[in-house]
Amino acid sequence: MSCIAKTSLLAAGIACGLLLSGCATGPKVYDRATLTAADSQWLAQQPAQLQPAFRNLLEEGQRNRVLNLMDIGVTAYRAGYREEALRALDTARLEIESVFADNEGARRARSLWYEEAEKDFKGEPYERAMVYFYLGLIHLENGDYGNARASFLGGLLQDAFAEEEQYSADFALMIYLAGWAALQMGEPRLAAEHFEELKVFRPDAPIPGPEHNALLVVETGNSPRKLGDGVGHYQLVFRRGRGFSDVAAQWRSNGDWQSVYPVEDIFFQASTRGGRAIDRIIAGQVQFAETTRNLGSNLSEVSQSSILAGASMSAGGAFAGGFAAISLVSVAAQGMSAATNTRVDTRYWNSLPDTVHVMPVTAQPGQQVDVRFLDRNGQPIPGMTDTTTFNFDHRGRGLAFATSQRPN
Repeated sequence: MSCIAKTSLLAAGIACGLLLSGCATGPKVYDRATLTAADSQWLAQQPAQLQPAFRNLLEEGQRNRVLNLMDIGVTAYRAGYREEALRALDTARLEIESVFADNEGARRARSLWYEEAEKDFKGEPYERAMVYFYLGLIHLENGDYGNARASFLGGLLQDAFAEEEQYSADFALMIYLAGWAALQMGEPRLAAEHFEELKVFRPDAPIPGPEHNALLVVETGNSPRKLGDGVGHYQLVFRRGRGFSDVAAQWRSNGDWQSVYPVEDIFFQASTRGGRAIDRIIAGQVQFAETTRNLGSNLSEVSQSSILAGASMSAGGAFAGGFAAISLVSVAAQGMSAATNTRVDTRYWNSLPDTVHVMPVTAQPGQQVDVRFLDRNGQPIPGMTDTTTFNFDHRGRGLAFATSQRPN
């Protein structure tokens, strides 16, 4: 029975402030704008695969602008619309950097910006980092290695930003790709530094050699989820994505199937800060788990190696038994103070993958490559394949991108 059924509306408001357990309100509903004739005409001119995301951008306004730009960017990239992807992702980057940049102006903005569900969406650290990942891939394809490397390093910077704090960056995917970009720039010393850093987190990663002129990048699985939990949904729970069985990938080389290395578990990035499992955040302050946990990372299960050994060392041995399967985040105090705080922000970039895999290869311009996806038992999933092409830039370096996520 609700508070209102027991007493007057005024008394219910007081009771809800004092006794959160009996009076949690539902999620706030935001109006969607009505499209003008000009908007509708413009929308009809966009590629059919991108129209749902563009419609959300127009109708949901500034509050979800960055989230919708993220979705447009990744959808366009996977569908082969590189110019649309570049515009959307670069605009999202500019919006992100207005709040999460390494300068005093951005720090002042962050101090006023932390309003959770009421705020304009800017994303969690892992989401912001992935904007730079896709931007970097586009720059690689264009042969713009300097901007590619800058993008991947920008992703590392976003990995270190969380609310008011900064943490060490451990996004191995960004480190690997920064090293690859440095190689293509003709900067072997910079590349060696990146790959040396990579060994701390991924000691068995396949380092590119002189014979490798192309890179294969593959996505598997579905995005981590953010769910409201606890009394009044003032707690945020990170959970691995659901509804997928693909955890590994193989590519066909000379008639044989070879594994593509799983370099990054996106759920791990969502549920940690600087390699340490989050227990909760209260008033913007992170509290880390002190007990030994088990994250269940796809990387350790799929590669059957010491792939996370470096993360264990960087965490001071706290990861000897793995990480937390769920990170619990609190964004409001209990009692009366909770009534003055907004609900946790459960919006998230739901078109991200669960894991990203990479492999340096030797390929020819225009060469097609078949990719198949495996389940947890290492068996190919029937009907789940992707065929992609190695696109070479004007400098003679190639990139092929494959994904298990089917376009809408």
